[in-house]
Amino acid sequence: MMLPEGTLAGRVAVVTGGGTGMGKVMAERFVRLGARVVIASRNEENLEQVAKEISEQTGGEVLPVGTDVRDPEQVHAMISRTKEAFGGVDILINNAAGNFLTRAIDLSPNAWNAVVGIVLNGRGSAPKRPLGR
Repeated sequence: MMLPEGTLAGRVAVVTGGGTGMGKVMAERFVRLGARVVIASRNEENLEQVAKEISEQTGGEVLPVGTDVRDPEQVHAMISRTKEAFGGVDILINNAAGNFLTRAIDLSPNAWNAVVGIVLNGRGSAPKRPLGR
């Protein structure tokens, strides 16, 4: 790793899309750097397994929270659980995404809007209230 162990000690990171792919790897790296990490995804069963795996490999704290980032109430609930468990949020990695296995030019307008809405807006609308500490 480029940063020394403990660099993120005392910090709390939230990684959406944290159950697979790049999100899973980023979550694991944050834990190795000393952060307590929340992984969020729609697939709760997978999240539980990934949280257990990362915790066993690193000895760190990982909280899995089932969350659909397109739903503002689920996002607020995830932030509330994070604050209850860890006191707040210091780092947010908005890694959740919507994808279709096709070329972008072949996407229908609705499919395009779904992908862009998730990737760029995170939850598809402006927050109703602050999400931080």
